[in-house]
Amino acid sequence: MDLSSAKIKVNRWLIVMFLGLTWGFSYEPPYIRYTYHEQLTSIVGYTDTQLGLMLSVYGTAALIFYVIGGVSADKFSCRSLIIVSLLGTALGCAIMATYPPFWVALAVEALWVVTTIALLWSPVAKVAALLGTQKEQGKILPMVSSFEGVGAFLATLSSTLVFSWMGAERNPDSLRAVWIVYTIWGLVLALTTYLFVPARTLNDNSLAGVPLEEKKEEPRKGVLLNVLKNPMTYIASFIVLGSYIVYSCLTYTQSYLVDIYAMDMTTASYFSIIRNQVMKIAAGPLSVVFMSTAILKSSPTRLCIVAGALSAVGLVTTLCMPANPVVLPFLMVLAVVLSFFALLGKAQNFACTGETGVDPKYFGTMTGVVSLIGYSSDTWIYTVIGRWQETMEPVAAYHRIWYLAIFGCALMALSGVALLVRIKAQKKSAA
Repeated sequence: MDLSSAKIKVNRWLIVMFLGLTWGFSYEPPYIRYTYHEQLTSIVGYTDTQLGLMLSVYGTAALIFYVIGGVSADKFSCRSLIIVSLLGTALGCAIMATYPPFWVALAVEALWVVTTIALLWSPVAKVAALLGTQKEQGKILPMVSSFEGVGAFLATLSSTLVFSWMGAERNPDSLRAVWIVYTIWGLVLALTTYLFVPARTLNDNSLAGVPLEEKKEEPRKGVLLNVLKNPMTYIASFIVLGSYIVYSCLTYTQSYLVDIYAMDMTTASYFSIIRNQVMKIAAGPLSVVFMSTAILKSSPTRLCIVAGALSAVGLVTTLCMPANPVVLPFLMVLAVVLSFFALLGKAQNFACTGETGVDPKYFGTMTGVVSLIGYSSDTWIYTVIGRWQETMEPVAAYHRIWYLAIFGCALMALSGVALLVRIKAQKKSAA
């Protein structure tokens, strides 16, 4: 990575911080339901099914743009893509502050697909990955994830404080203020990206001075085809898919504790910050610490296997709990621990892609393909769960969610084992 191409030259770990803050903020608006589910239904009037549909539209459209974003990250300036992304996300937040009708909100959700997936996801991942060697990616990417938690925490905490200061549910304009806070965050981060993030990637530098004819040769060789033909691509994708199914299911923990155990809404909002953002901050650096143990052998894949197994144990324990408010404190602690396990895996699941030994030139494209498969559950999971919530008894609906999460744990762990077996076989054949 050519750090000298930044407007203001800083240490690479500061760049990691800015990238993480950008990631953390950018996914708060599309997934605002995670923190303000009840407020979106009571203040704006959207139904559970509509909120689920918005996220399903986001996930479905994202399938197209993950690969487009990956190819774009290998072709264009990642810094420029990130800046345009942040400005577009801020524009969507400003529109949502008007409390638009559902069809407009759906269109904004589609806009965020372009800004957060096509223009942000792979560019940030590529800039971060190329800040170090393949071995260092196991440290750099988790730290980006950790700062992602910081960014999400700061954005959500600031919006929650403003929401409470405005009168919370008692003031219809309180949620409008939340969207305005998010708009400001987008504009500020666009400026910091322009100032601190390098414009040129390792791929740009390696092609500098190469004749134009040779530069054009790479697309003809089929970079995307090479990535698609690699079995490691699909195994890494299923690790991400399993991890993301678990993560998505656990976002319903807040409404679970409200609906079944009578947690009040204000407590639920702050609990959501601790469960998600605070744990995400802790998961990144701790995942690096855990990987340094003899058992995990500095392997992101091994960490994902362990995280999947521990998450499954916690989910089975949740299923065994009676529907009695007396156990609420225990369940709150268990939910935080579960979130931590899930985020440990999430912090390292894309480092598993680096463990496959992918050529740095193809990292953006491979990230796009892995993301396409890994996040494909967005196309159905929120609509299906929303339907369960509206058509089933609350306890039965949430039990189905936890069963689905256990399936995700199994998929993540088994895919991790398959990847380790494949890597071992590859090393033997190369010896």
